[in-house]
Amino acid sequence: MPTLNPDPRDYEIRIWYSVEKGDECFIAQVVEWPGIMAHGATREEAAREIQLALQGAFEVVVERGIKPPAPASRHT
Repeated sequence: MPTLNPDPRDYEIRIWYSVEKGDECFIAQVVEWPGIMAHGATREEAAREIQLALQGAFEVVVERGIKPPAPASRHT
């Protein structure tokens, strides 16, 4: 059942280290929204930054009246 206020914790986040020259940082991506990415010097920083990016995405979809993608899994 869709929710009007999805919880950012319901979305799957992938974090990996990029060794590409010039990157050399941790990159985080929201699986359900591949375009939402963030990075940080540490895994923890990337995790904090992706939550901020996801919150920003929620603000935009609410403002524009767009339904966000459904989380792949939900906490019950």
